[in-house]
Amino acid sequence: MWWIGIAVVLIGLFFLFCRFTKVKEGTAKVVMSFGGFRKIISQWEKHFIDVDWNIWREKEKEAEGKTRRRLRGRIFGGLWFYGIWPIDKIYTYPLRWTDLRRVEEAGEKIERSQFHDEILGHVMLKPAVYWTKIFKVETCPPERIPVDIEILITMRIINPYNFLFIAPPTPLEDVLARIDALMRARVSMLTMDELIALKGKSEVLWDGEKEVTGLKDEKLIKETLPKWGLEIAEKGVDIKSIGLPPEYQKAAAAKREQEMIAAGRAEEIMGTVITAVARADGRSEGEIQQEFHQNPEEFYKKHKTVTDNTMTKLSMEERAYLRIETPGATGFGGEFERLIGAALRMPMGGKEKEEKELNEPEKEETEEGKGKKFFEKLVKESEGK
Repeated sequence: MWWIGIAVVLIGLFFLFCRFTKVKEGTAKVVMSFGGFRKIISQWEKHFIDVDWNIWREKEKEAEGKTRRRLRGRIFGGLWFYGIWPIDKIYTYPLRWTDLRRVEEAGEKIERSQFHDEILGHVMLKPAVYWTKIFKVETCPPERIPVDIEILITMRIINPYNFLFIAPPTPLEDVLARIDALMRARVSMLTMDELIALKGKSEVLWDGEKEVTGLKDEKLIKETLPKWGLEIAEKGVDIKSIGLPPEYQKAAAAKREQEMIAAGRAEEIMGTVITAVARADGRSEGEIQQEFHQNPEEFYKKHKTVTDNTMTKLSMEERAYLRIETPGATGFGGEFERLIGAALRMPMGGKEKEEKELNEPEKEETEEGKGKKFFEKLVKESEGK
């Protein structure tokens, strides 16, 4: 049967010259014919490609009215027939980027930035997180504190054709470099406290009182990236970390330590006062503490004698770590206010802050007003706020 032999030869030639490829979920591949673009094949459940090679999610609002492109050659699963050798080939291209990877170091899992320089034969369609860092960018004057900021950007490819053939040869590096420039401009308009407060907020990191437009309003984000086939995911820009110079780190740590010491001293003093009042009244400390928090002013008026005697004793024992420099104060608070107020104030600013306060002109304010503000501050300190 000669025709059986011919059929076997033809089938053999078919499998010899026909080319198949496996497309992983959430990726796409580009088929080239004689060196020119021919088509894109993709594998992503519940997504489709339109006639302009844009990737859309089915049933989303933006996808309404888009013409779906029919992709031919799928055999089953992610296996595709894409052409005949040597006419058709899968397009490969170089790509460089940096991301964060979990690595094990000294027995612990830590995140470390990792640079990639690879030749790829596919395009990743699912969102991916990229890492970049800007060095020694100064906060706004007069602070001018140089900081190093790590930034995470979540992007995805929305048009494989534009990404490969319209964008620059190193699209991801170019995008991250431009975002670095935007970040540098934003940080220079913020104080250190404002920058720390914004950590963890996404995408519109620099909207606000300074009338600085949000990152999403930049031309790079609104116009350039779509032309390059890229899109920053919603809430896709985050400050991962803010690095202070060593001298600023030491200063910040010292300030925090002094604040904790001050809060501890205030709590210790108030605890002694509440204990004394509880013994004098024959009630529990819990009841006395609740009475104090409900109305500090009334608490002082009601227990003035016990409070003043306790504070005088603390001062004599030097448990408050200070001397009373201005005796004879009268009105709400009096010695109690001065003593604890100084205890709260001195560790945070030391002699320099005390002298500054003494040199500042005093504002017109009643003793009652001073006492009310003081006790409000004291309540916050004792509650750890």
